[in-house]
Amino acid sequence: MKNKLFVVGAAIAAIIIFLVVSMNTKTPAPVVPVVESLPPESQSNGAPLFVRPHSPSMGNTMARVTVIEWFDPECESCRMFHPVFKKIVAQYKDRVHFVLRYMPYHKNSMYAASVLEEAHEMGKFEQALDILFEKQPEWGDHHAPKPELIPGYLAKIGLSKNNLVPEVVIKKHGEKVKIDEDDGMRLGVQSTPTFFVNGQPLEQLGEKNLIDMIELVLEK
Repeated sequence: MKNKLFVVGAAIAAIIIFLVVSMNTKTPAPVVPVVESLPPESQSNGAPLFVRPHSPSMGNTMARVTVIEWFDPECESCRMFHPVFKKIVAQYKDRVHFVLRYMPYHKNSMYAASVLEEAHEMGKFEQALDILFEKQPEWGDHHAPKPELIPGYLAKIGLSKNNLVPEVVIKKHGEKVKIDEDDGMRLGVQSTPTFFVNGQPLEQLGEKNLIDMIELVLEK
């Protein structure tokens, strides 16, 4: 009889312990997987792609550290941060792979991004990006934008104005821009510029913050 009471008591005690532990255990929130490196065409178990075959990039494509920027060529903050980004690329180009993705938030962003893809196809992406950011106050003024000025800017680096007609260039490259936008939205991109380092989002934009994050991953 005593043995039976002992067994019953032990069972009840086990149930009570299970309930107490369950009540104090929180289900962890889902997170974007962090990976050690992001090779081209990277995808993890159906997660959104960080890098696409069409993505413009610079630096060391074989590096184990990949920095990805979602940007909008018509975004003033992107324009302001661009010199900082170029400085960081120059500093880490031998050890880091830098990738750029589009997030077209503004009225003429789809057109400008498509133009950049045309320049990318011609091997002149970086030159075109520098020009569009330099001239952004003219063509991308939010009160009186003049996107029709863009073909004239880029003709100086050898791009044909005929290939930069909005209907033509968007039809040719717009799908790639839309893919970038969809990937960014699935990854939680809500503003530009947004950076990821090996899949981990940069929480606060800033030169030191981005460098510190790069250094942290390089040290692993």
